[in-house]
Amino acid sequence: MPWPDTAPNRLVRALNRLLEAERPTRVLPEVQEFFTRVAGLMSAESGAGYDDLGRSLRDPEFRARFMSNRQYAAMVRTTFAVTMLRGSEKSNVIPPEATAQLDCRMLAGDDPEEIAAWVRGVIADEHVQVEIAREPKIPNLSPPDTELYKAMADALQRRAPGVVVAPMILVAFTDNWVFRRCGLHGYGFSPFILDEAEVQRIHGNDERISLENLREGVRVYTEMLLKIAGG
Repeated sequence: MPWPDTAPNRLVRALNRLLEAERPTRVLPEVQEFFTRVAGLMSAESGAGYDDLGRSLRDPEFRARFMSNRQYAAMVRTTFAVTMLRGSEKSNVIPPEATAQLDCRMLAGDDPEEIAAWVRGVIADEHVQVEIAREPKIPNLSPPDTELYKAMADALQRRAPGVVVAPMILVAFTDNWVFRRCGLHGYGFSPFILDEAEVQRIHGNDERISLENLREGVRVYTEMLLKIAGG
């Protein structure tokens, strides 16, 4: 006989509270610079508020519009995604316990223990335990004022004259995280000009780039590496 407080029911309610909650936003300097530069490509109306995101995000109308873009939202706060659920081995047996695993993408500067405490407070159920499953990967950043960054920017501007080069934080995982821990600078660099259809195919069905992008991308990489080697 089903009961309202079975382990799966408690877990589902806890996850629902977490997914409906909002972590406080925080604007990193790199993120502010990105949106300041992007705003210069927009109309005055579309780019309004991007010059001071910290202030603008306190405005309900701007916040709702900004946070509706999942990419933008993930750049200003830590995010959670439910990736694994486990309960009974049989559909007709109510399990004594149920578990969920979440993928948490931390904003640089956030503390894993503070995040775990925040999750416990949001869930607000003493019967639901929250644990950090493995050693957290603490986010790190490379500054946009290095010789490597300048070489990449120069190569991109030759590839597409008039292009605006701006630093952007990646809201997914990158091996650059490992290199930075070794004291090296690391940046994502994809010197391709993609249309919307090509962007939508990234990590999806029929993922590919055009032959032109492949040829030009190799050329840009070569130019950038030669400049660094000669510098």
